[in-house]
Amino acid sequence: MNEEWLVPWRPILESADDRFAEELHSELCSSHALFGIAVRSIACRQDCDDVLFKLLDGSGRFAVVHLTFAQHPEPNPTWPETRIFESWEQFNREEMQPGHDE
Repeated sequence: MNEEWLVPWRPILESADDRFAEELHSELCSSHALFGIAVRSIACRQDCDDVLFKLLDGSGRFAVVHLTFAQHPEPNPTWPETRIFESWEQFNREEMQPGHDE
């Protein structure tokens, strides 16, 4: 994966304390698409609460999640809003590049 970040995305330095992953897991109800999947935050948008997570399930997938910072499970399984990408290339093509072009 060649990580070239385009504004408004910025990388998150890897640390033992992944507060975004902790927040994500605190917001997920049991029927959410990411429930039970280990993740690592790798980037966030500078202009909103969207965070890019690498899914650590061996699939090579990524997810952009709009965190609510509610610190409790959301009752609606579509929240927090999540878009899953099958690859870095798909994320770059469908999310990062269009956001940068705006």
